[in-house]
Amino acid sequence: MWWIVQKVFKVSAEQNVERSPYEKEFDDMGYVVVPEALSADHVARLNDVLDELTRHDSTRIHNVADILRLSNEFVDMIDLPTVLPKIQKLLGNNIWVNHTHYNVNPPQTEYNESGSTFDFGWHRDGGAINEDVPPPAPLLSLKVGFYLTDLSDLGRGQTYVIGGSHKTGEKKPSREMLPDTATPLCVGPGTAVIYDRRLIHSIRSENNSDITRRAIFIQYAFRWLAAVDAMTVQHLRDTCSPTRLQLLGLSPSYNEFDGAAGRSGLYYPRAEDTPLAGNIPSKMTKIIDSVRRRIKRYLFS
Repeated sequence: MWWIVQKVFKVSAEQNVERSPYEKEFDDMGYVVVPEALSADHVARLNDVLDELTRHDSTRIHNVADILRLSNEFVDMIDLPTVLPKIQKLLGNNIWVNHTHYNVNPPQTEYNESGSTFDFGWHRDGGAINEDVPPPAPLLSLKVGFYLTDLSDLGRGQTYVIGGSHKTGEKKPSREMLPDTATPLCVGPGTAVIYDRRLIHSIRSENNSDITRRAIFIQYAFRWLAAVDAMTVQHLRDTCSPTRLQLLGLSPSYNEFDGAAGRSGLYYPRAEDTPLAGNIPSKMTKIIDSVRRRIKRYLFS
C-alpha cells in the first residue's frame, strides 16, 4: 500500500510544479498580457470617472495615487476574477493592495514644437527597495496596469517594457533613450498587463495621436510590505466582503504562535487573516485531492 502512496504522491507533486502558460511567460519576460480583463461596460464607466476627475484641466498629464477613495468603480477592480487568481498563483494568498494610481495622458505636442528630448522615465517599481535590498532582489510585489483606451497603434503613449530585465539586473537606460530592446505594449481597451516589479519599463511615451491615453494601476504585495501611498480606505470597512477587507488591509490581527501571544497576523497569518486563500485551493490541497483520486483508481479500477 505504501509504495502506491509514494508513487502517486511523486507523480502528483511533479504535475503540481508544472507552470501554466502565463506563469511561464511571466517568469521568462517579466510581464504577461491579459486581454479582456475588463468588460466593455466597466471600461466605459471608468473612462467616465476619469473624465470627471480630470475635466478641470484636460490638457495636461494627470498621475494621481491613492485612488480607491475616489470611486467605487476603482474599488471593484481589486478582486476581478479575470486577474486576481493569476496574482494568487504568482504571489500566493498572503497579499494585499498597497498602491493604486491612475494616468491620464492627453495628446502632447510640446516636444515636437520645441525640439526638446522626450523623457521616458525608465524605472523599476519599488522605490527604496531597489536601493535597500541588494541584488538579486526578490519579487515582493506585482503591478497590474489596466488600459482603457485603444493603444493598438504606435504613438499613443504606450508603456514600453524591456522584457527579461527583471532577471538580468541590467542598468536602466537614460531617461531620454529608447533602446532597441524596448517593446511597446500595443493593447486594446480593457486589457490588463501584470508586471514584475523588477521589470524595467517606462512611465510614459510620446502621445502624438488625437486620443487621450488612460490607464489605472493596482499593485499587489505581501501583507507585511508597507503601503506605498496613503491607502485611504477606512470608509469601506463596513461595506466589504472578507476578501476585500484583506486586500484593503482592513483585517489586521494579532495571534499566538509557538506560545507567544501578540504575533502579527501579517507575518503569522491564520485562515481568518487570509480569506482570499479560500477562493483557490492551496497547493497541498490540490496534491492531497490528486493523491486521493489516484489511490482510488489503483485500488478499485
